[in-house]
Amino acid sequence: MTPVPSGILTIDLSALRANYRRLCQEAATSSVGAVVKADAYGLGASRVAPIFYEAGCRDFFVAHLEEALALVAALPADARLFVLGGLFKGTETVCADANIIPVLNSLDQIADWAALAKVRGDELPAVLQVDTGMARLGLSNVELLTLLDKPSMLDGVRLHCLMSHLACADRSEHPRNTEQMNRLRSIAPQFPGVPLSLANSGGVFLGKAFTADLVRPGIALFGGAPHGGRSNPMNPVLRLDIRV
Repeated sequence: MTPVPSGILTIDLSALRANYRRLCQEAATSSVGAVVKADAYGLGASRVAPIFYEAGCRDFFVAHLEEALALVAALPADARLFVLGGLFKGTETVCADANIIPVLNSLDQIADWAALAKVRGDELPAVLQVDTGMARLGLSNVELLTLLDKPSMLDGVRLHCLMSHLACADRSEHPRNTEQMNRLRSIAPQFPGVPLSLANSGGVFLGKAFTADLVRPGIALFGGAPHGGRSNPMNPVLRLDIRV
């Protein structure tokens, strides 16, 4: 017997496009990427990511390498896929062969990616993440000092950007936002010419000092409110119709 659905979940693809364009307007001259981790927050990354690509997005962020590998076939060759959590040891070759860019969050990850670049005799792209206060991913202060004391650790690594992640961006008045921004900008001169990326969904609405060169919105793309206690500037993406 064919099951009868008790409800219909509608995903508004035009709202996804509108939300991406709204964030582009807010970010002004900054490049706007799209975080499509967790299968695009459950909406289906292989269907959703191309919508953002059509709207102009070229930088796509997922949490794990497996997610990026699954998206390769869904996006044109000029799309860039980034793995926010970095790579498990031993997966570097798979990542490089698929032209996926890892976010390097530890000295071990840097060493393994640089070692592969040396074996291949070529530069490999990567993002370097520093922890400015989120205490989740990125080089600690001690690790950063170690890297700065031995910059040759990055030989063979071409940095796409220097990034960090805001811990309190959904609360625009929280002092940690400015503290983290100042911390990242104090580190930036050690990596001359490397673009900066700090803002998540909430950070996009904190102003130009936070949007820097590349922003990485996630939940706002899918209609979530980027700030608590304010009206939501994003378009709703989902509608659920059920019988009562």
